[in-house]
Amino acid sequence: MNYHLRLTGEPPMPPPDADFAFTINFRRSAGNPRRIFDAASALIDAFEVLDKALVESVDVTISPLMVLEDIESGSIKVWLKNILTRVDDEALKTGDWKMLVGHYLVKAKYVVLEYCDREEGTPRLSDLREGLRKLAQETDVRQLPDYAPVHEGRLITAMDQIQRAKGELDSNDRLMIESDEGGVYEVNLASQWKASDVVTPEDETTSTSHGQIILTIRKPDFIGDTMWQFSHGRSTVSAKIHDTAWLSRFHQRLIPIAPGDALRCSVTFTYYYDTKGTLTGTRIDIDKVLGVIHAQSGPQGSFLPP
Repeated sequence: MNYHLRLTGEPPMPPPDADFAFTINFRRSAGNPRRIFDAASALIDAFEVLDKALVESVDVTISPLMVLEDIESGSIKVWLKNILTRVDDEALKTGDWKMLVGHYLVKAKYVVLEYCDREEGTPRLSDLREGLRKLAQETDVRQLPDYAPVHEGRLITAMDQIQRAKGELDSNDRLMIESDEGGVYEVNLASQWKASDVVTPEDETTSTSHGQIILTIRKPDFIGDTMWQFSHGRSTVSAKIHDTAWLSRFHQRLIPIAPGDALRCSVTFTYYYDTKGTLTGTRIDIDKVLGVIHAQSGPQGSFLPP
């Protein structure tokens, strides 16, 4: 982890590449001074746990690393930055995916902090997870219409750590988070209920959702017991078609398919988690073929055997 520390009498300008900051205002010469540093340390730990849970909604192969950009004196202000790495950048949407995912992680922190500041148990945790999933979907870095929900157990762990960090501070202290994305938000230190006391996380190993998607055919299944190969944006997708009526017509050569054609499909997305709540894989199943979209340039040969 890289550190850049600067303590000055005058508040410095924010580091140009910092993503967000949190500020703890405290009364000088009052209370246990360790509380300020304990709260700051606990909050950084909580944000790291939260980022790891959040980023898997976008892509399981992305790894977030939080680094300290700067510390300001007076009140204590900590500037932080997320460094994102991925094995194969080319598999994601053309463009600055790191910027898009970074913005998502910052926005999500505001959503989670605001949820923790509400009255105990309202709104439902499922509403929070759905809101976070929609934020992940807005990045569009995978060019898919659906993104995995944040694992319930890992989200609860991160929220509990946030509340514990708030509990380190006194009633006269103040805690704010700020960024270009969300402006300045003051955290409610009086709200310290724990999500784990309200919600018992399920032993979730899979999660499913449904949607529609257009998939360009790369390799059809002529036999009837293998996966079809598709392209979606820059990604390759393997999926099994469960629409037996459509498959029957296709195998009878009643539905001609040519290179470049695509299928409009109703699909089920399945997400798999291990015992630690880490997203380990995804699967797409085609429930119904809604139609064939023929390539605009016209057929250039055919997949179908003579």
